[in-house]
Amino acid sequence: MQQDSFTVLVVCTGNLNRSALGAALLRTWAGWYLPEPLASQLNVTSAGLAAPVGNPMRRRTRAIAEALGAEASGHRAAQITEGVIRSADLVLVAEAVQRDKVLGFVPGALRNTFTIREAGAIAAALPESPPPASVAELRARIAEIGANRALANGTPTDIVDPQGKGDEAYRAMASEEVPALARLASVLFGMPPAEIVAYDEAVEDAAGRPFDGAPSESGDGTERRRGRRQA
Repeated sequence: MQQDSFTVLVVCTGNLNRSALGAALLRTWAGWYLPEPLASQLNVTSAGLAAPVGNPMRRRTRAIAEALGAEASGHRAAQITEGVIRSADLVLVAEAVQRDKVLGFVPGALRNTFTIREAGAIAAALPESPPPASVAELRARIAEIGANRALANGTPTDIVDPQGKGDEAYRAMASEEVPALARLASVLFGMPPAEIVAYDEAVEDAAGRPFDGAPSESGDGTERRRGRRQA
């Protein structure tokens, strides 16, 4: 961790779907909602516990990200390391077992490591906040989330891994991940309540949307759709 910057690390198995989507959305939202210079001081990265290093985001996950306004074409899978964990101010994982694996690398990361759905449930129960004005305030908000873990008791912890599965698994991933991330963005970045609702509706709309126009795995694709925030 560096005192003049704030790093978010998003983790899953292969860094092709869940963590890749999470990082793309959080990076985009930080740019939209945080004031400068804080937006430039925030770094969002992602990694996999068993990543095929260098592979791009899967085409259906990329279609979801871009439909929500996030840039995803440049993503390449990265392997997690102890150093990456130690440098993070906030670690978000897709499954509870992945939290245990992260803590196996760095036991001291417990205070700032959460599943995505756990962090979203806690954030949803906290008071609405304006955008933070400093790195110190961002760290204070993570500390507040950590101090209120009991608010997530009984909340599902895992996000389905769609890798190797059909369209419905990708839609399920989005429906489990995006609303939780939006509620976390409300606390971390000051995302307005109306836009949280818009993202919930966007995920519901996606349930009936085919992936036929999704960009190919090679990176070729159709014209990018506009995100809810950009409409």
